[in-house]
Amino acid sequence: MASSQDVGQIFNTFHHLLMDLDPFVNVKEMRLTFDKDGQAFLVAPDFSELIQSDPKIHRLLREEMRQIIAKYRSIQAE
Repeated sequence: MASSQDVGQIFNTFHHLLMDLDPFVNVKEMRLTFDKDGQAFLVAPDFSELIQSDPKIHRLLREEMRQIIAKYRSIQAE
């Protein structure tokens, strides 16, 4: 189960990443949620992905979130 410090770190990372990506990617309906076991999920209307990185390692957490967003929001070349 995620501690309150972990939840705060995950949310802080999520918030700042969305602020950085907002000019480039539609992040309007993205949310950070936690299940009853304290696992974090990045959720939007078209996806829901479990966040597996250790919240204590900010760099890895941010990179995992960025990759999840890129997976669903990147423009694919035709």
